[in-house]
Amino acid sequence: MYSRAKTRTKTNQTSSSYKKALKTCSKIAHEEYAIAKSALDDVEHIAQLLKAAVAEVARRAPSDGAAVEDARARLQEIEAKLDATLSNALASTRGVLQSKNAALNRFTVTLFGRTMAGKSTIREALTRGDGTTIGKGAQRTTQDVREYTWNSLRIIDTPGIGAYKGDEDRARALAVIDETDVVLFLVSSDGIQEESFKGMQTLRQQNKPLLFVLNVKRDLEKPVYMRRFLADPRSVFADNEIRGHVNRIHRLAGQFLGMREIQVIPIHAQAAYLSTRPEYREHAEELAEYSRLGDLLGALETEVLRRGTVRRVQTIVDGTLVSLVDLQEELAEQAKIVKRAATYLKDKFGELDIWLDGFVRATNSRVETEASQLVQPLRTSVSSFVDENIEREDVARRWKSKVHALGINAWLERQQSTILDELRGRLLEFSREMAVETRLAGEFDVVNPSQFDPWDVKRSLRWVSAAGGALAGVAAIAGFFGAANFWNPVGWIAGGVSVIALGLSWLFSDREKKLQRQKAKVAEQLRDSIDDLEHEMAGSLKKWFYKSVTSRLVRAIRSDTRQLYTGMFGVARALDDGSRQVGMVVEVLNKRLLVRTGQFVGAPVDADRIVRVVRDPGVRTKLLWRDDDDDNCFCKQVGTAIGEWVDGVPNGPVQHKIAWALRPASVSPAKVSVSGQSATVGVSRKEVGKAIGPRGANVSLASRLVDIRIQIIPEEIHAND
Repeated sequence: MYSRAKTRTKTNQTSSSYKKALKTCSKIAHEEYAIAKSALDDVEHIAQLLKAAVAEVARRAPSDGAAVEDARARLQEIEAKLDATLSNALASTRGVLQSKNAALNRFTVTLFGRTMAGKSTIREALTRGDGTTIGKGAQRTTQDVREYTWNSLRIIDTPGIGAYKGDEDRARALAVIDETDVVLFLVSSDGIQEESFKGMQTLRQQNKPLLFVLNVKRDLEKPVYMRRFLADPRSVFADNEIRGHVNRIHRLAGQFLGMREIQVIPIHAQAAYLSTRPEYREHAEELAEYSRLGDLLGALETEVLRRGTVRRVQTIVDGTLVSLVDLQEELAEQAKIVKRAATYLKDKFGELDIWLDGFVRATNSRVETEASQLVQPLRTSVSSFVDENIEREDVARRWKSKVHALGINAWLERQQSTILDELRGRLLEFSREMAVETRLAGEFDVVNPSQFDPWDVKRSLRWVSAAGGALAGVAAIAGFFGAANFWNPVGWIAGGVSVIALGLSWLFSDREKKLQRQKAKVAEQLRDSIDDLEHEMAGSLKKWFYKSVTSRLVRAIRSDTRQLYTGMFGVARALDDGSRQVGMVVEVLNKRLLVRTGQFVGAPVDADRIVRVVRDPGVRTKLLWRDDDDDNCFCKQVGTAIGEWVDGVPNGPVQHKIAWALRPASVSPAKVSVSGQSATVGVSRKEVGKAIGPRGANVSLASRLVDIRIQIIPEEIHAND
């Protein structure tokens, strides 16, 4: 028991050790703020370099070509999204850090709980208010974040979690959690709801220490309950009265918050408030004492004395660190998305390249075949034409008419049109195939959105615009060359025949014999001219095809699409590099958190002993020692202080490091097989769950620590094992 006078002494005249502890906490907060600010400055510099690198890639494209312009637009779209992501994330982190700067001298405690749990009642008791803010029903009485001072502590009172239409309230409550050192989670005996614990899950992800406060409700404004309470206050807090509530808190804390060892402090908030009211002046001292609000104050003083410095480091350094981890993971995730999109484009356009190669070969072969087929009737009619026309003066005109009847110009135009139609048809078919695959890829990625504003994979795969630019080129070429009379072979052949005909006038003696020889000679010349005509037709069409389609159009398609996916690969590399550099800043902060905590809990270590640190904040930390010794005392004490399991891994052979990194699972180094940057580890089935961890967290941390991809292979347990 404690008297009201003692409570006042504790509240208003704090002990010298407590005051000294608060001053030390303030000093540590200023030191760590400088570290956190410097780290954030470093990350902002990294962000500027990253944006410049991505901008350089996005602007590296040539200056001409519709598809090139569209490729540049897609890359600049990615650049703009990156700029927005970085700017928003860093501005938010900077804003939170600046908010902490305003309260560096004050140890902060935040009061959370559902609506009507008793937060307003506690505030009214501590501030000696008139009770107007205490709720009378199911309404949300605390709709704004409020602050007040208690025992030199900064107390933040938040809106109720889980309140009816309380999403906005919850958002405001969570907005202040990053600047708190200790969270008081208030639940009431008239309704310990799962929804409240679900609402606290975000706080655990930010690794905030929790003290559970059970507000035992019994309406003391009813005289009968007041008399009983004053006569026997222990009856309200009797084990049989609150055991069920405490057990439920333990169960829900384990189920939703992953907490096994918790502290529950029972209080009667109404008794504390009534002790401040004039109408209860007669029993004010007893009500204040019996409310057990002093027990809560004592728990907070103990927290400040024992771990106040650690809490300040966690609030300043770990709070900034968590935000940077989110940014690091976002950059790494976006690098994967962009790289996956670039690989997809490269593969798909590789398929188009193969088709284009085949199309070029087939077209050239077909041109030769069809040119031969076109002149074949002319070739087979040479003998009869010579017999019928060798002695006619208009033989050249007749041969010209015969050649003209082949419709060579029309044939050339048809060939051009067929070639372009086939190319256009394949590109359109390719467009439709890619459109379907792109849409499906986009829908798949929406299932797992990234933590920040997700980048739209479908827009990253906007190859359709590039193909559209290429198709526009096809249409332009078809329009120009389809109407062009770029070669007319008819006049050349007619002229050749005329020369032959004029040379027949000397035939006046030995007519029949010489005529037959001359017919044979003319027929041979005509067949040669037909061969020349065939070769000229095929050659000219192939020359047009090479110049206008193969060289101009096909190369443009390949160049433009290559520009797109190589640019995206460049962006992915820049994002990966940015993520890696942010990760280095994060690791420095993680190492500082551990080393400083070790100093504060009496387990100091030299920072140079720690080679690497990986963390799942609030859950588990793994560190790699430079030497082959594992400092278990440091790991245990630091882990207890920051509320995480801390696994130390001694340096040594890689098989041993991997086995140790998989703790808490018991793994034999002999079961570790390493090949390059991958390792397979045989683990007994009873240890597999520990080795992998919830949602794969443990094996992921181990892989990151040793920088080797670890695959767990379950093994059967044998009798002699």
